[in-house]
Amino acid sequence: MSISITIKVKKEILKLAEKMIEYGLARSRSHAINLMIEKGLGEITKEVRFWEDIHAGVEKLKKENYRIKHGGLSDILNKGRAGR
Repeated sequence: MSISITIKVKKEILKLAEKMIEYGLARSRSHAINLMIEKGLGEITKEVRFWEDIHAGVEKLKKENYRIKHGGLSDILNKGRAGR
């Protein structure tokens, strides 16, 4: 059973929650905050940095016009994210 509460968090926590949503690690800010509580801030930060590095690499490959012959880059990323 979920109960709604209102809390104040540091801007860094909010930015981390937004990145979690952007990378598909959380469905909403609330979900992101709950994951931070459950897994711990260190583990979540590590996971977000991992996906930031992946996305930076993908952007670099896109700029170099790199193409994957069988399947799209986003499909590979989505499969990888689902497996974590």
